[in-house]
Amino acid sequence: MAANIPEVMEESETPTFIHQDRTWRPNKRARIQDGLISSSETDDALLMRQQHALGMLAVMQSMHQRRELCDVTLVVQGRSILAHRLVLAACSPYFNAMFTSELRECNEKTVTLQDMDHVAIQEIVNFAYSAKVSVTEDNVQSVLKAACLLQIEPVIGLCCEFLKTQLHPSNCLGIRGFAERHGCFELQQAADAFAQQNFCQVAQQEEFLHLGVEDLIDLIRRDALNVPKEEDVYEGVMRYVDQNREERIPRVGEIFEHVRLPLLSWEFLHSRVKEDNVVTTDEKCKSFFDEARRYHASQFYPGLHWEVSIRTLPRHSFSRSIYIYVVGGELNPGRTTTSTVERYTPALNCWTSVNPMGSPRRGVGTVMLDKILYAVGGSDNAALNVVECFDPATGGWRYLAPLQEPRSSVAVAAAGGYVYAFGGYNGMTSSRTVERFNPNTNEWKHTTEMTSPRSMAAAVTHGTSIYVIGGYDGSADLSSVECFSPGVKKWRTVSPMHTARSMVAATAFKERIYVVGGCHCSISLASVEVYNPANDTWTQAQAMHHPRSGVGLAAINQRLYALGGYDGNEYLRSVEMYEKEEDEWTVVSNMETPRRRFGCCS
Repeated sequence: MAANIPEVMEESETPTFIHQDRTWRPNKRARIQDGLISSSETDDALLMRQQHALGMLAVMQSMHQRRELCDVTLVVQGRSILAHRLVLAACSPYFNAMFTSELRECNEKTVTLQDMDHVAIQEIVNFAYSAKVSVTEDNVQSVLKAACLLQIEPVIGLCCEFLKTQLHPSNCLGIRGFAERHGCFELQQAADAFAQQNFCQVAQQEEFLHLGVEDLIDLIRRDALNVPKEEDVYEGVMRYVDQNREERIPRVGEIFEHVRLPLLSWEFLHSRVKEDNVVTTDEKCKSFFDEARRYHASQFYPGLHWEVSIRTLPRHSFSRSIYIYVVGGELNPGRTTTSTVERYTPALNCWTSVNPMGSPRRGVGTVMLDKILYAVGGSDNAALNVVECFDPATGGWRYLAPLQEPRSSVAVAAAGGYVYAFGGYNGMTSSRTVERFNPNTNEWKHTTEMTSPRSMAAAVTHGTSIYVIGGYDGSADLSSVECFSPGVKKWRTVSPMHTARSMVAATAFKERIYVVGGCHCSISLASVEVYNPANDTWTQAQAMHHPRSGVGLAAINQRLYALGGYDGNEYLRSVEMYEKEEDEWTVVSNMETPRRRFGCCS
């Protein structure tokens, strides 16, 4: 049996990529310029400037409340709101243009605002004097509408963030339409992503039945539509058509062009679709039905011709979950680093070797994006900035642009068409920096840093957010969790885990985030924690049979798989499968090679 191996060893690796310190250090005569504040002398100047601004704002608010020197009256829905032109013009580009141009309102003491809500305008005027606005479920849409018209970006941002927290299957389509009408692109994207992610529930709501045909098509055409099977799309579309057959039957050909009939089961195709006269009486739909029959027949008669179309391509939600990849990692004895890659097929319970990476790596981060596997960072006696990608269709690896910083034990996730690399060990210490990779331009750029440095953490995409979980900050294992919103590039902390853990694995599974294994104070863990993003709570699930640090975790075919790792005595090759309904783990397979600190994704 192998000797006990300490869990935290990144700090002992040979420091590399040590660059010259380029931190700017101003002299004592540094001044405030272009908003850049440096040195202790200018801290006092900054404080004075802030206090002066707050004092001026407080005086103007007091004058407004006492109606002193007010020089304009806004009339909204027949009700008057007194204000100062200067304050309104300073806060709103709309009012600035109104009061400084040749418009009639420039010199008038009374300005009437049409098609606006009085309460919303009152909130915005109050914001101009106080930098505070009260946003509620009842007033958020009217306040956002007014803020968009008046071009007040801070209020627009606050309202959009509030509406993101209110997204629900029953209202996401309405919020999406509202955001589109008012030019709130990030809110529109968030609502759109929510609707795609929760399509099965959304399709049961009243809003879904009242979509325009173009909006329905825009939703169901997406590869990213999250459905376990195409039958769910078909049933949703038929429910939509039946709600207003007179207007929608003439357009079923346009609609069904984006329903992937070839991906329906043979039984469903013949027992359900064939008997539906909506499909069988429309010429265009009949051609799609024939395409589906040819596709199924070709599975039995390989010589039968059928053409590839968008309808024969699986959606991401059920095309990605075919294999689990185990990439690189650390082997024993000798704690050697490997470049080998194994692929597991759960449906057949079999393992195969695929082409190795070009560079051996442990502590490598992996993620699948658009059917391409990305292997990011890692170490091989030194922290690396190497990035490679693997195309399962060709079986080949190729190098991509390197990270801007070396990152071993890096957490990696994908969202919005980008790959993100969070923290990691840079050769000297655990890092808090974050980089984002654009596959279209093959370049990495820094984005907003985490609040805590982390290596050996886990990163999970859930909905429109990325959660970075646990890890090691250079002195202790972490229980803390941070949530990143890529759309606004902001971080927020959420509830911590019950147990601090590094070398941890996590994945999204059935509307939750599952966190397994890891180590705490150099002791490998078997425990499992489950996070519910809807109410920000953690619960315990059944522990694994074996403690596992440096473990891999993947969700596939409605099951979780925990692979390999280190149990405190030896490197593991066993694989455990978890079924939520039974809350039970079962050992189902063995990898070809025992390993830990490898990349794992499906």
